[in-house]
Amino acid sequence: MTNHKTASIILIVLIAGMLYGVNQLRNVASTKAQEAETSRTEADTAEQQAQLAQIQLKTIESKTAQLRSVFEEWEPHFKNCKTPQDAEQKIAEVIREGDVFLISQKFDSRDLDKEALVSKAVVADLIVEDEYSKTLNWLGRLEESLPSCRITKCNLTRGDRGNNIHLELQVQIPVVEG
Repeated sequence: MTNHKTASIILIVLIAGMLYGVNQLRNVASTKAQEAETSRTEADTAEQQAQLAQIQLKTIESKTAQLRSVFEEWEPHFKNCKTPQDAEQKIAEVIREGDVFLISQKFDSRDLDKEALVSKAVVADLIVEDEYSKTLNWLGRLEESLPSCRITKCNLTRGDRGNNIHLELQVQIPVVEG
């Protein structure tokens, strides 16, 4: 074999190697271009979903604005009673401040709806007998100082003496744990 043939074979091998390398580079470039297009499409889709989520959030915010404002207004009243002892203490404070004659008091803790925000409540059974105006003013102050409470029973009867009334009251105070 002459030098001319050897050089031709080397050139052919080099050209074949270059063609193979160029083909491999073209395949890699094509794959990367497809991946870039897929990524661009996914990014566009994610951006559209983010915009849709923002629109939905604004819609929900506008629909629930009034409800959230009511919640924010009432939240401090519910947060005052985190344990049954807090609720009992609040009732005791109202009785002490009202200076009414308390005949009987009984506290009972009850489980309400497990799924709800307010899952427990303290039920206070109170029997008060005192002057008519003093007792009714005390009842108003009770509702003022514990606006989240619910009066489930309220029986007013004539008291044993002159201007006295006998008040049997059952008050349910929600307990928000957490």
